[in-house]
Amino acid sequence: MKGRIRFQRIPQERTAVRSESECTMIVRESADALAEEEVIYGLARIISTRSIVLRFIISVLLLLLFVGAVVNAEQISLKNGDRLTGTIVSMDGKKLLLKTTYAEDVSINWDSVEQFASDQPLVITTVDKKTLTGPVRSGGPDYVVATSQGNQTIAKSDVVVMRSLADQAAHEKSLHPGMLEVWSGGGNLGLALARGNSETTNLALGFNAKRKTEKDAWIVNAASIYSTDGDLNRTTANSFQGLIRYDHNLTKRVFAYGVFAGGYDELQDLNYRLMPGGGLGFHAIATGKTTLDLLGGPGYTRESYSTGLTRNLVTLTLGDEFSYKLSDRTTIVQNLYYLPSLNPHHLPALAQKNEGQHL
Repeated sequence: MKGRIRFQRIPQERTAVRSESECTMIVRESADALAEEEVIYGLARIISTRSIVLRFIISVLLLLLFVGAVVNAEQISLKNGDRLTGTIVSMDGKKLLLKTTYAEDVSINWDSVEQFASDQPLVITTVDKKTLTGPVRSGGPDYVVATSQGNQTIAKSDVVVMRSLADQAAHEKSLHPGMLEVWSGGGNLGLALARGNSETTNLALGFNAKRKTEKDAWIVNAASIYSTDGDLNRTTANSFQGLIRYDHNLTKRVFAYGVFAGGYDELQDLNYRLMPGGGLGFHAIATGKTTLDLLGGPGYTRESYSTGLTRNLVTLTLGDEFSYKLSDRTTIVQNLYYLPSLNPHHLPALAQKNEGQHL
């Protein structure tokens, strides 16, 4: 019997051997991960660089704005040693208006100004109506204006007004506005009703408008009252009066005016009253808040009544017009007119009937 020897195979651990394709995939994954890291790092560097550049640009712009604001600001030196910085808006010979960033508009007495220098162009108007434009600096008793033709020296006593370019443009526009421009005014409406022991209705209407420029002014106003009494079944008030006036400045203080007024009053049996007139006026006070005008001149009045009476009157107009501005929306106004008749006493107001018979 032949013996057989069996050798038992001992299982060996399989070594981690990878195929070529697997190795290639691993290399590619590693390369992709490295590339992603490099991309992320690159993006981070780009973002960081852009952030630094952006901060730098913003800082430079802020610095330029600050330097520009300082350079463009006008330097005002006062006789008491104070110094102010801002932008000159205007100077009318008495007041210097300075626009600042810390106190809005500042009004300075021109007599208190020692010297100033403006880097921004200003428009200077002289006593002979000539204008010069350019940066201005004071030099003793004179102004030196850096015009496009070179430096020009003007005596301070020859300067009437000094304005910024924006203020000068607004001034020139105010000299020649359209007829529908620069109007101001308003209207009012009042209605009162009573029912019960009495039955009354009261209606009041009012309107006023003014168009004022440097050279002239238009004034329009009207007022109406209407009332009824239901118990008495009659009208207790029905009147209207209106006025239109034109003023033209002859000088800074003196103006000429023409006016036409009219109206009616049913309770006075007045069919109509027509009142043309004209004369001269005087701007007694003319400031930004307060105005007072005095005026006077001859006039003519024609009245017609439902009784058949017609009167023709030669009159004299004397009046004052006062206004005070409390705020941008509130103004106190007072007008007073006195119209005495100039007709001889033996001819009562040149009154006559429609038939032509003298009274």
